[in-house]
Amino acid sequence: MRGILAQLNTSNGGIPKTCVLAARVTEAGVEGDRQTNRKVHGGSDRAICLYSVELYDDLRKEGIDLQPGAVGENFTTSGVDLQALGVGSKLRVGACTIEITDVREPCATLKKCHVTLPRVITGRSGWMARVLEPGFVKPGDLIEVV
Repeated sequence: MRGILAQLNTSNGGIPKTCVLAARVTEAGVEGDRQTNRKVHGGSDRAICLYSVELYDDLRKEGIDLQPGAVGENFTTSGVDLQALGVGSKLRVGACTIEITDVREPCATLKKCHVTLPRVITGRSGWMARVLEPGFVKPGDLIEVV
């Protein structure tokens, strides 16, 4: 399975995250990104959050019109069926390699985007990943399931 990194996102804390043109990805996550609540978010097993253009399209069909980065993901993917991945799946994204560690659990903060979003997004909330191999990434980079 192959796709592309449609958007790379960071924030100074919280959501939404905004697009950046390139960044180094380390074991701690995307450089320049910060989480507001470090007890729940971040850490080596939750260094990267992934969500897809396709999942945003599904939300739009349900009347929730959000732009990439709105739900707090670092990597907005396109062409990779995130729903087909599981814990332990490895992806090569640009010059880095990540491993899926857990389903991303929707939190109450998502109500800021849309009041029903935490309920609607359940079951298609994206993934969390650890960084196995650091490297630079940018939108347009190839994503390959390895």
